[in-house]
Amino acid sequence: MQAINNTLFTNITVEESATVSGGSYGTYVNFDLNKYLFVLGAGVVFGNPGLTPDEIQYGFKQAISLG
Repeated sequence: MQAINNTLFTNITVEESATVSGGSYGTYVNFDLNKYLFVLGAGVVFGNPGLTPDEIQYGFKQAISLG
């Protein structure tokens, strides 16, 4: 019978671990719907009728946070 060389579990260094996990800290993306709707609502109430694509994009960018 032939022995199978299985390297599923191997020891790795801290640097290799950080590379595999995407860095030393976890990264998350959060979308704040309340902030997005507030920016769009303020644009409609206090701005010209209707919103331009640039104003909608601005609201979207303001609502995203990375951590």
